[in-house]
Amino acid sequence: MMKTGSKVGKAVSLVLAIGFLLVAGVIAYNIFAARPPVLTGIEAFEKLPVKKDISFKAESNRKIRSIEIVVTQDGNDVTLLKEQPDKPIAEFNITVEPKAQGLNDGQGQVTIKARAGLFAKTIKTFPTAIRSTMPAITVVDSSYITDQGSGLAVLINAKGADKVYIKALDRVYTATNSIYADKNRFFAIIPIDIETVGPPIVTAFAEDAAGNTVTAPVQTIYKPRVYKKDTIVIKDDFIRKHILPLLQKNEGDMPLVDAFLEVNEKWRKDSEAKVSEIAKKTADKILWSGPFVQMKNSKVFAGFGDQRSYIYGDKEVSHSRHMGFDLASLANSPVYASNSGVVAFAGDLGIYGNAVIIDHGLGLMTLYGHLSAIDVKEGVAVEKTTVIGKSGMTGFAAGDHLHFGVLLHGVYVSPVHWWDKRWIDKRVLGVMNSK
Repeated sequence: MMKTGSKVGKAVSLVLAIGFLLVAGVIAYNIFAARPPVLTGIEAFEKLPVKKDISFKAESNRKIRSIEIVVTQDGNDVTLLKEQPDKPIAEFNITVEPKAQGLNDGQGQVTIKARAGLFAKTIKTFPTAIRSTMPAITVVDSSYITDQGSGLAVLINAKGADKVYIKALDRVYTATNSIYADKNRFFAIIPIDIETVGPPIVTAFAEDAAGNTVTAPVQTIYKPRVYKKDTIVIKDDFIRKHILPLLQKNEGDMPLVDAFLEVNEKWRKDSEAKVSEIAKKTADKILWSGPFVQMKNSKVFAGFGDQRSYIYGDKEVSHSRHMGFDLASLANSPVYASNSGVVAFAGDLGIYGNAVIIDHGLGLMTLYGHLSAIDVKEGVAVEKTTVIGKSGMTGFAAGDHLHFGVLLHGVYVSPVHWWDKRWIDKRVLGVMNSK
């Protein structure tokens, strides 16, 4: 018979063994179940300016045991952070001052190492741009006078800048130094939107690769313009003849007034969105020469900025602005490029029907709408003498004519200025070539 003490001893041993296994299992689980830390906000280390406050976070399902951030330059390591948070979610707020911490201007490499548990590690390595000196900026010259619905040329001297841009009316326009031998000189022609109310605040910015930014005001004198107001009565016959065919609808498919609104509002919005997209890609140099030319033997039937109210059944149902000139001559008259450039678009453009858009460089483009025929293809270079198509009444047009528009960075401006040699010489070329 087995003694009682022996039984108790075995039971205790079994309990101890089970306990040991449980403890070992827990330890093993904590060691091997830890997930590599997830780092958020570390992209802030890609640019290190004169001084920068950086907040980021490390997170795992187990305690973050250690985290280290090192910047390497020319074989030398500078430690920005080395901590042992000992918690699963660790948030950090550090201030980086490259010069004070022994970093040099130029490129460096950031290495971030974070560990959770014993073996779960995350290592991130990426380049960083370091600048401990602010760029300098001076507005050398500008058009000064800003006509509502016109353009403003600005010449800037920016030392130590990798990017120069101008902000006006909450829009940002990039300046270029590609047209100068002196790469500290930057030039841009920006639009003053027709919807501008009161003097616009125009500011020039110079920014380096690390994000250091300095600003300078662009002084202007604002000249408001009074634009014509028209009231247009929409008749059912007009909708049947011109609107329903555009929509490929038959009478009775939808209320006639709804058909008109579909074209005048939705189509217009969609067409302008497409124009804006096309305008994003422009040559980084001037492709035009001299004043732009108006369509030969043409008469103006509608001007830039005209405000139109549409009346249907004694009720105002819609409105629009006419963002160009309607020029009419004989039916199917040849349409010439108004200046040299490259065809950015040729095809159907909604309310503009068959249309051509020509890029003249530095954000300047011209639009030719309602063409009965298109004689050029996208990507081809054209001159002032190049026939690009024939006038017509495609799209939202009641009669044969050319809709001619001018855009700066996708914003419509008055063509009148670009037909004027004196305005171009003084307000654009004079600024561009200023000493």
